[in-house]
Amino acid sequence: MVQVERKPAGMGIFNYVLLFSSVIILPGIEWPLFSWLNGFVPLAAFLFLYGFGWNTGSKIVVQGVVLAFAVCFFLRTLPLYVLALTCIPAGYIIARSAVRSENQISAGTKGILALGTCWLVFWGGLIVLDSSFSYSALIHGVQDWMDVLMNAYRNNKSIPVDTLIAIEQMLNQTKTYFPVILPAILCNFVIMTIWFTMVCGNRLALKYIGKAPWPEYKLWKLPDKLIWAAIVAGIFALLPAEPLRTIGINLLIPVSVLFVFQGLSIVVFFFNKWKMPIFFRVPLYVLAVIQSSGTIILLILGIADIWLDIRRLNQQYEDLK
Repeated sequence: MVQVERKPAGMGIFNYVLLFSSVIILPGIEWPLFSWLNGFVPLAAFLFLYGFGWNTGSKIVVQGVVLAFAVCFFLRTLPLYVLALTCIPAGYIIARSAVRSENQISAGTKGILALGTCWLVFWGGLIVLDSSFSYSALIHGVQDWMDVLMNAYRNNKSIPVDTLIAIEQMLNQTKTYFPVILPAILCNFVIMTIWFTMVCGNRLALKYIGKAPWPEYKLWKLPDKLIWAAIVAGIFALLPAEPLRTIGINLLIPVSVLFVFQGLSIVVFFFNKWKMPIFFRVPLYVLAVIQSSGTIILLILGIADIWLDIRRLNQQYEDLK
């Protein structure tokens, strides 16, 4: 597929450069308050490359990177600048997949591998350059933060005793299992960043560019064979033998997150089908994601769709043959 080059209109190319550089600069100004903006770096790269074409889009990205370097050098936030740069290759990979008309599964897999590899290189390089930073130091740092949080709860006289006991038990369990599931947590950050990039990028591309590389999110579906990864991971997680148990847990959690996202797409599908007003949808989306019971329901929906074809997507595919 040949991509048509488009010239920026309205804002002009320099304003787009300022926009892209701002996404890189802001996390370093107030870390970790603005750290979530790093998730917009691959999204912005994807939109500029897919929307304006490879040449114009690359000019915006490169000039934004140069401008951000000058500002971050002055602010002495270059490590966070480099962290933001690690997100850009994923945007390029996803944009390339979109231009080649690859499906969302292929594009997402490549994006996850690209971002995961870049982050491994970044954190590995940080460990080599800074002897005070290590994987174990990260674990101990989080556990120390939990101790500080627990002491703060204990000193708060307004908290009932039974509530305080429940909080302490939860934090102690988290401290115990955090070192075991940390690889899965880091992997989930990669998955969620790519998912956010593709879902929002697909929607914004349709709205502002006039074309979307993939179907609407409500029609997204994971490969049926992925259920075997969940089954194998679940078996390993139940084994008493190490390291198989730890491997199983750290594989099961990311796979479960993928099925949660599939469950969310099913919810979006039926909300659209029932024409539910947006002011009802948003609170329900938020509750479904942040509440543990809602997340479990999404997970069950996502897994059940493998066998039940809840949206009848497989049937529609057969009818088109």
